[in-house]
Amino acid sequence: MFSKGGFFMLYLCMGVLGAIIGSFMNVVSVRGTKGEDFVHGRSYCPHCCHLLCAFDLFPILSFLFLRGKCRYCKQPIQIRYFLVEIIFFVLFFLVAYLKSPVEIVGYLFCTICMLIALMDMDSFEVDLRVLFILAIIGFYTRVNAVEEAILSMMMGLLLYSTVYGVGKWIWKEEVFGIGDVYYLTALGPFFSLGQILFIGLFSFVIGGGVVISWMLLVNRNDLYIEIPFAPFISISALLTFLFPIQWI
Repeated sequence: MFSKGGFFMLYLCMGVLGAIIGSFMNVVSVRGTKGEDFVHGRSYCPHCCHLLCAFDLFPILSFLFLRGKCRYCKQPIQIRYFLVEIIFFVLFFLVAYLKSPVEIVGYLFCTICMLIALMDMDSFEVDLRVLFILAIIGFYTRVNAVEEAILSMMMGLLLYSTVYGVGKWIWKEEVFGIGDVYYLTALGPFFSLGQILFIGLFSFVIGGGVVISWMLLVNRNDLYIEIPFAPFISISALLTFLFPIQWI
């Protein structure tokens, strides 16, 4: 049996694993959207194209040690890499702490949701193959409640399709991409009807808050700001998954 200290170390180890996976997901998203090989190609600085050594690639620690600058050309490293590794660390730590250290589905769910968010940020597109994998994993978790899983998918599809259609009819353009509709649909098997409804609506609250904050901070009056919407869905879904939120 593990002591309390032993369990905490186990949670930390899972967090470290999350940071490592997060570092790789950054590579998958950035290179994947460019059509580059993210499996065999070595990491390099986007400024000077110098190949990075192992000491440059330690998640979180390398960024801090290098003070956020490339070792070779001294150009700033995008803060996005550091933040994503931190987020993955926290997510994996929470899955281990709140669920179980061996909650494989939880780690996969967090990884895929974050990957979808990153890919949308990089290309404004959602990869349907990733959504298919997400839905399959969801059905695996609800193998004894397939009908409920299908109903949740239908709820997600109906909710976002309605908003998508109404928005396009009023403003004569998409309020978000059709990929976001498919994303909420693919999340259906993981959640109840009430939860998927909460995720869909709460994502609009988060997105609206970000847009308003952005407009206030940069003093812009332009109401038509193109922003990726999948990250807001991911935030809402991850919060609901980790802290079982029920629609009231």
